[in-house]
Amino acid sequence: MIKIHDIKTYTPSSSDVFFFDNNVWMYLFCPIANYEKQKQKIYSVFFSKVNTAKSCIWINSLVLSEFCNAWLRIVYNKWKKKPENIYNSDYKLHFVGSDEYNNSINEIKLTLKTILKKAERTSDNFNSIDLNHIFSELENCDFNDSYYLELARMNKWKIVSDDADLLKNNSLNVEIITANI
Repeated sequence: MIKIHDIKTYTPSSSDVFFFDNNVWMYLFCPIANYEKQKQKIYSVFFSKVNTAKSCIWINSLVLSEFCNAWLRIVYNKWKKKPENIYNSDYKLHFVGSDEYNNSINEIKLTLKTILKKAERTSDNFNSIDLNHIFSELENCDFNDSYYLELARMNKWKIVSDDADLLKNNSLNVEIITANI
């Protein structure tokens, strides 16, 4: 039985152990301006409740990688639309090393330090992961999401996510807290 909780009614406790999906970190810390302001607020309120309850939040390098890459892609997509970049808009050739790129990298570094003050780093123990569980979930979600479900199952974490793919057919029965209901 899939256990999906509405984030607006879920009350975190000190015994809860969470894993925040990248989309939640994006809502909390990425400068995505007016993008889904209501969801930004909902996840911010929940994050505050988690901190108040002194619940544990785990994070791994894959989430941090997704966070950095997603932030840079947002900046790049805006950058390449500027008139001066239209004809020279290759990501690696023209964007990487630009002022916008370097400024974004500096902001990302500061933001990652903030996130790492709020979340505990964890190893993913890839050598002990049951890849069959990950492969079985690939019909419903991408590899990273399937991987997160398996990590959560193994560690008895609750996933906080806005990703509809995680809600489709979570055969691993991981508890999910979401505003995407």
